[in-house]
Amino acid sequence: METYYVFYIVAEYGNISKAAKKLFVSQPAVTKSIKNLEENLGIKLFNRNSKGVLLTEEGKVLYEYVKNAYIQIEKGEKIVKQLKNKSKGVVRIGISNTLCKYYFMPFLKGFHEKYPDIKIEITNRVTLETLELLEKGNLDCAIVSKVEGVSSNLKFEELLKIQDIFVSKEKPIKSVFPLEDLKKFPMLFLEKKNATRKYIDEYLLKNNVDLEIDIEISSMEFLVEFAKIGLGVASVIENFVIEELEKKELYKWEIEPAIEPRFIGLLYNEKTNLSIASQTFIDFMKNKKE
Repeated sequence: METYYVFYIVAEYGNISKAAKKLFVSQPAVTKSIKNLEENLGIKLFNRNSKGVLLTEEGKVLYEYVKNAYIQIEKGEKIVKQLKNKSKGVVRIGISNTLCKYYFMPFLKGFHEKYPDIKIEITNRVTLETLELLEKGNLDCAIVSKVEGVSSNLKFEELLKIQDIFVSKEKPIKSVFPLEDLKKFPMLFLEKKNATRKYIDEYLLKNNVDLEIDIEISSMEFLVEFAKIGLGVASVIENFVIEELEKKELYKWEIEPAIEPRFIGLLYNEKTNLSIASQTFIDFMKNKKE
């Protein structure tokens, strides 16, 4: 490879002396390198003239291939340096629609402003599907609510504590409701494949309460809207309905026993060699955690 680089530089400069200065070697060393290459290939690559050297017809053919190779190498080196300087790269992130809308958007904006040339690829799936994609290596990281039973290779970095609550358009008639009393009201829940629904189902099972669910839907955004028009009592995340509670568009129902808080976090495989872009995103999110 070094011999071809010498050939490339001599062809570029058309002069052994100038090429030697560029390569920081002696003229005899350059001449010997070209001679060895010509012997190995069995062809003459240069003709000498009064100003230096000129490529032979065969040399011109070889030069075009060698030049293209070194142009690609230079491009590759430039891109690698850009990656090192965090000005290039791709991050593949998995996240649910709910977390993307209610939690992630401000962080996405901040990251893009700080690293405008790092490309973001977002895959919107429910948490359980996101975990599958991450374990298969189709994602670099995921923002999910904490769930049990994930691979030991996946590291969960807590970002935000969240609180599940029950809300409705109507102001509750009691200061505290026994969980059992929710059986008297129409209930609005997320679909079963959702991690939030799974968490609430486990809470109900733990407390031996079986609720009849009147409306199930995949979007928390619609769940909130359904509650606001009075269709029933909805299971939502308190952090994401602060505005509705403050405006009294929704009222929180205090339930006994209370639901334990849980966490949203960043999940990634710490056993793999993450790209510089992916590690940059992970570090950014760690520094922004509340």
